[in-house]
Amino acid sequence: MTTAINKKCADVIADQLANRENHLAWLYKVADGQIEAEDIISADEAQEEVFSMAYGIKTYSVARVVWSGGGPADWIEITYNRDDIVKVEYVYQDWYDGARLDVDEGSAVYRYAESILEGLNS
Repeated sequence: MTTAINKKCADVIADQLANRENHLAWLYKVADGQIEAEDIISADEAQEEVFSMAYGIKTYSVARVVWSGGGPADWIEITYNRDDIVKVEYVYQDWYDGARLDVDEGSAVYRYAESILEGLNS
């Protein structure tokens, strides 16, 4: 997949997703025997390509600590992998609007997130 040099990711993301969707849909149709494509790829090869497409798989958990609800509402989301924090985000939402900020590692909010994660893992 190539993108135009002067375009930003936001400019091409919808097209890139559509390309992935179309390619996977075609592979599944071949693998499921819904279309014949033996001259290009066999059903078994299509199935194998589907399962070998992933460059890597990472799993994370997300804990949402809600401080207030309604409008306005705010909370932090702690993305973590076992005992390690990947990131902490502060989220603020008012009616029909919202924003997110990454929380700095040395801040009191980040320390609070560490204590929440410690409590979750104990």
